[in-house]
Amino acid sequence: MGRPCPSFRRWPAADPKASLNPSPPGADTADMAEILVVDDDPDIRTLIRFTLESYGYHVREAGDGLQALDALEERAPDAMVLDVMMPRMDGYGVLRAMRQRELAPHTRVLVLTCKTEERDFLRGWELGADDYRTKPFEPMELVEHVQELLRTSADILHNRRQAELEKAELLDRLESAFSRPTR
Repeated sequence: MGRPCPSFRRWPAADPKASLNPSPPGADTADMAEILVVDDDPDIRTLIRFTLESYGYHVREAGDGLQALDALEERAPDAMVLDVMMPRMDGYGVLRAMRQRELAPHTRVLVLTCKTEERDFLRGWELGADDYRTKPFEPMELVEHVQELLRTSADILHNRRQAELEKAELLDRLESAFSRPTR
């Protein structure tokens, strides 16, 4: 797997609901969104679960890509926080399998990983990720991004993904134009 990367910057605030409560006070959390957290590091899964549950979300966990696919086949969550570097099947493999099997087509996917290269971002977008965040991460920022994904329509997410792909293609063209040897 390579060198481990730092997973988070700090634990969530004592009362995270004070600033970002996804539901009105007294709302029934049975109506809250379900989030699947997929990461091979149990400490990261626990941190993310703790943070999301403190906002009233229902959270399921998977420790690798194959477990994630089993969980997706069992029941499609509203959103998924997906690591890339995992044993047995990586996050890109999960995205690829979701597309091939038409599995959980309405599930919003936030990739959360140590992979920071432009090509990694591009690969995530190409395979259908709706958001791409890198570790280390702020737990409260992660909640904000999950909330944004859940509020955003499929058309807007598709347009955002297309814009990111076009930007990456343009950057590749610029890079190759400037890297040509001069005569």
